[in-house]
Amino acid sequence: MAQIQVVGEALADIVDGVAHPGGSPMNVAVGLGRLGHQVTLHTELGEDAHGKLIAAHLDDSGVALAAGSYSQRSTNSATVSVDGVGDASYEFDLSWELPGGVPSSEAQLLHAGSIAGWMAPGCEKVLEAFQASPASQLRSYDPNLRPQLIPKRSAALKQVEKLMSLSHVVKLSDDDALWLYPGWDCQRILDHILERGAKLAVMTFGARGATARTKNIEVMVHSRAVKVVDSIGAGDAFMSGLLHGLLNSSLAQALTTKHETLDETELEAALAQATRCSELTVLVSGANPPRLEQLNESFQDQIS
Repeated sequence: MAQIQVVGEALADIVDGVAHPGGSPMNVAVGLGRLGHQVTLHTELGEDAHGKLIAAHLDDSGVALAAGSYSQRSTNSATVSVDGVGDASYEFDLSWELPGGVPSSEAQLLHAGSIAGWMAPGCEKVLEAFQASPASQLRSYDPNLRPQLIPKRSAALKQVEKLMSLSHVVKLSDDDALWLYPGWDCQRILDHILERGAKLAVMTFGARGATARTKNIEVMVHSRAVKVVDSIGAGDAFMSGLLHGLLNSSLAQALTTKHETLDETELEAALAQATRCSELTVLVSGANPPRLEQLNESFQDQIS
């Protein structure tokens, strides 16, 4: 399994008055840890009850908390509301700094996303980490936007596109795509991401599945019909499943090698794993991505 660095916010999701570990990058780190990878999360936590809750959650999922991740401020939080069909909305109380920065490493993958990618002052350290990343290190990015927190759309778009241009893999939801590029269709948006410098651009469509594009190939997968408890962490589970599929195939090396063509069959398999991780997550309450055994068993059940 791979060594991975994840950079971004961790926070407490408050659902019906009860705190749960959350934050998109943290969820991705947990998903990758549960799939068997050696993951280190670079984040910001307070030395309070919410911080202890998140630290215990990371430890239970095999994720190491990077040195210097604790600050003197309170742990960030979000109040989560779930509607009648399981879709979640959020009200945030947070700020974003990165006390310890992100030291370079020999990890095979560097991932970042969400609020950490555009909220100052921490976003500059995220950008510096991507700029300093070795050429052989796979870099992935998920904008996972929270428009209600963005004071100036043009500034956020500029920061998002900087990270896109430094990433090999960019994944975004259809909602994020429409906010970033209103009036553009899926093909135009994915082409634009590839033109910015990414090698693989992926768009998710919730229950309708996902599309992945490179300059040479396009792959689509459909989601199975499942009973949704809530959608909390579904996109993050998709991201960790996708990265797991890339790292466990020839795709990760191909993405970091100039002029290398990706294997279409392997890409379709990686996208199928990502979709399955998302499906398994919405079956249960909260951001609770599957462990490797559960993911493997779900595919075995499908065969049998």
